[in-house]
Amino acid sequence: DKEKKVLMIVIPLQVVANIAQVVIDETGPFGQDWVTWKQVFLLVDVICCCAVLFPIVWSIKNLREAAKTDGKAAVNLMKLTLFRHYYIVVICYIYFTRVVVYALETITSYKYLWTSVVAGELATLAFYVFTGYKFRPEAHNPYFVIDDEEEEAAAEQLKLEDEFEL
Repeated sequence: DKEKKVLMIVIPLQVVANIAQVVIDETGPFGQDWVTWKQVFLLVDVICCCAVLFPIVWSIKNLREAAKTDGKAAVNLMKLTLFRHYYIVVICYIYFTRVVVYALETITSYKYLWTSVVAGELATLAFYVFTGYKFRPEAHNPYFVIDDEEEEAAAEQLKLEDEFEL
């Protein structure tokens, strides 16, 4: 229940913060408090990204406890741990592209403003390469592990389909 409550609060808040950030970026710095609002929405977005990690950590903790007593939870724990690692990479990518790139835009002079664009693009390239590497097709991909019961149920379903085929 607490995971659902956290997600039901954090995800809509993050969506609103991102929409507001896009609107502020598109309006331009003509307003008096433009920089302040831009930083506030960036902070809200970063806090929301951190808050989403809590349900994942809580689920992993519960699955670890269940894995000690039940062997089936071990496969789910492995999948969830792999998901957590990937989620952490996504969070790092978001932080880098929003915080570090924003800091580069703010700190560097106009002459070297291109460095923030290069940093953002290199981070995006690294993120896509990492994602492609992690989810590449392979024979024993841990993201697609099927336990024995699911395999038996699928085999039984195939037998039933073969029997009734015209």
